[in-house]
Amino acid sequence: MTNPHSSPKISIYGDHAILVNWETDGFSDAVNDMVHSLATALRESDKYIEVVPGYDSLVCVFDLGQRSVDSTKRHIEDVLARRSFGESKVGQLVEVPVHYGGNDGPDMGTICASAKLSADEVIALHSQQDYRVCMMGFIPGFTFLSPAPKELHHPRLATPRAKVPAGSIGIANWQTGIYGLESPGGWQIIGRTPLSIFEAKRETPFLLNAGDRVRFIPQ
Repeated sequence: MTNPHSSPKISIYGDHAILVNWETDGFSDAVNDMVHSLATALRESDKYIEVVPGYDSLVCVFDLGQRSVDSTKRHIEDVLARRSFGESKVGQLVEVPVHYGGNDGPDMGTICASAKLSADEVIALHSQQDYRVCMMGFIPGFTFLSPAPKELHHPRLATPRAKVPAGSIGIANWQTGIYGLESPGGWQIIGRTPLSIFEAKRETPFLLNAGDRVRFIPQ
């Protein structure tokens, strides 16, 4: 099993960023806790332009005019060594209404067949737990969440769709996530939320941020 207290690898990531990476044998709640805990500590130090968490890694962007690569690595090592930065601060809990199946969830039948469950059982499983927003990626607002229940794990589509509507909620292998914008995509789509996850002109463009929690509410 992954030991979250093992020392992560700290390496140069471009000319003004550091990558902190834990070795894992799959998703680890404990490692992701450590990622977000370290992210909080580094943000509070005011020494970084941006701190970007992933499932088991952290990218720390700094001002090369103010800090050297070596001093930045030492600072991260010092924070890790102290082990006194505590647990990560839990972000907001956001209730996300979802219309499962039908036109909004064209792959619901595929998931039902794979899991040998009815649509109601799939919905109950998918919405029974709160999820952590582990990271944001590959398009603005795309929300990568902590793992879906094992019964719902399913491979991506063999051929990605040219267009997946904004707000679509999908499953890809063990992951579940929300599309922030319309885009191509290969996730198995089981539902859609009417909430606008990303809106560039909104005062706060992102409805969700890494570290937040999501609770799906079937409609």
